[in-house]
Amino acid sequence: MNIFKTFETFLTEPLSVLKSGIIQIVSIQTGNIFANKPSVDVTMFKDKTQITVVNNEKLYNLLSLVKHRQEQKETENETPKC
Repeated sequence: MNIFKTFETFLTEPLSVLKSGIIQIVSIQTGNIFANKPSVDVTMFKDKTQITVVNNEKLYNLLSLVKHRQEQKETENETPKC
């Protein structure tokens, strides 16, 4: 299973609530990683969805990369080709 493909699928075919809103990804690093285990929290606001990644920089980078790639694909699809 390709984890990148999984996140790409999530971002390209999300629930309508996610598709119409903005997805914001936030990373939080705490001082004592042994006291505070890594976690992920998804919060849905009225017009956006926030994914908060705590003490897991690799996951944050992965989500950010996939989101950036999706935004590039959307921009390329919107630009008319000559």
